[in-house]
Amino acid sequence: MFGFAIGLVMGLVFAVLGAGGGIIAVPVLLLLFHLPLSQATGAGLAIVFAAALTSAGGHARAKRVDWRTVLLLGPMTMVGAVLGAKLNTLVPERVTAGLFALVLLGATASLFRKKSEATGSAPKLALMATGLGLGVLTGFLGVGGGFLMVPVLVGLAKLPLHRAVGTSAALIAMSSLAGGITAMVTHPELMGLILPLAAGATVGALLGVPLSGKLPEKGLRIAFAVLSLSVAVGMTAKAFGQ
Repeated sequence: MFGFAIGLVMGLVFAVLGAGGGIIAVPVLLLLFHLPLSQATGAGLAIVFAAALTSAGGHARAKRVDWRTVLLLGPMTMVGAVLGAKLNTLVPERVTAGLFALVLLGATASLFRKKSEATGSAPKLALMATGLGLGVLTGFLGVGGGFLMVPVLVGLAKLPLHRAVGTSAALIAMSSLAGGITAMVTHPELMGLILPLAAGATVGALLGVPLSGKLPEKGLRIAFAVLSLSVAVGMTAKAFGQ
């Protein structure tokens, strides 16, 4: 029940913000369930996949998914996620935790950056290259990439925040699929932990999707920033505390 309750919060946050499932999941798996970081990243992706798939379905029904962007970025994020997962095994945990915090801070700052005067989206090649890079970070950090994906979709693809949240969920479902399956196959002993967390995340996502379209953009940005900064502080402490 504890795992289900934690998963419920992850799914709710993910559905409302288009991010947050992974940045909650990895620290929770590290600090509460005492998994090593290499296992926490894979297990986190399995939980994120459950939340992302459920959330994407709800946002799609509400017409908050930009399918052109999904088709353009989706395959690149999947390829990048495989590369990132391989890179994760080669890097010390201290470095991974520190990078987690730095990237999270940068993504939060970019969401509040003054909007460009341009109204068109970035060139396709730039979006595809960005998708590849986000996929690498997804596989490497085990976080799904939503905390990066939402600012990219707002800043480069020029999507409104509510639409960026739905599109982010669809992209994250694709990029976290391979990592989640790999985690369950490689560490079957974690299934007893992953399943209740994933079940809770699914229910949380179902409850959160209707809220996403009703909340004001400013409130969403502030909530995103508070969550991101809190996790960044915790991961920085872990990086320097090891």
